Amino acid sequence: MNKIKEYTKLIFKSLINPKNKLSLIPNWLSFTRAIGGIAMPIMAYTGATPISLLSLLSFLAISDFLDGKAARYIAKEETKEGAVLDAISDKIFSLSLIIGIIAISPIFIINGILEGAISLINAKSFEHGDEPKSNQIGKIKIWPLSAALILGYLSHSMGNTSFLGISPEIINYISVGLSAITIPLEAINIKQYYNAAKEKRLKKEPETSKEQQINPKVVDENTLEKTKVKTKEKPNKHTKTPHYKLKPSSNKLLIVKNEALNPRKQEKNVVKRKELKK
Repeated sequence: MNKIKEYTKLIFKSLINPKNKLSLIPNWLSFTRAIGGIAMPIMAYTGATPISLLSLLSFLAISDFLDGKAARYIAKEETKEGAVLDAISDKIFSLSLIIGIIAISPIFIINGILEGAISLINAKSFEHGDEPKSNQIGKIKIWPLSAALILGYLSHSMGNTSFLGISPEIINYISVGLSAITIPLEAINIKQYYNAAKEKRLKKEPETSKEQQINPKVVDENTLEKTKVKTKEKPNKHTKTPHYKLKPSSNKLLIVKNEALNPRKQEKNVVKRKELKK
């Protein structure tokens, strides 16, 4: 969660106060797709004309192409937060359109679940410090999915009128067909993202030695010596250690028992001896 919070702060900073002020142009071009994705279903259900919907979709499609160009040629840099903002804006755009069109074509529920799974895997990767990048399948599947969504909203906004001599029913059938084509591509994409994230996590884990992998009982002697801890034997409380005392008449050491140093014990010993003599 800390990584997600960190990236969220970076994204807000990139939209309000980036280090390079020229980065505001590509960043806001990317963010318009998130806004447009939320606005599109609202427009479609409030009676917007097909031309207005197509105009908005055309602008959003162009913004996806222009944000990268603006980052390279206007801002003169491609930042990490800009790349994250671009990926998040694309997901908000597609998921908002999918959720909005489910009432028109229920088949898009499957697309929504699969796209949500991709977003969850990427979010987990971000949390672990990885930076998931779009792969070839991901770039291919976005085209039939986008076309399916555009045609679905177009057929709904047409009502009973035809568009370029094509009835809304035919346009809706084409939309459903493109949605069905996208489903296996999304499933493949989920597997690719999952495997890529798993490989990156395995690389970060400490590598075990080859000997331990072949035979877990084999352990390097050097590692054992390092891990050995020399424990000192604690003296037993019940054992009595002899004390050493200098003899007054000579410089020789005499070993004196503990009883000799304790006057109370001496008195007890004298009493015991007297009783024994009696």
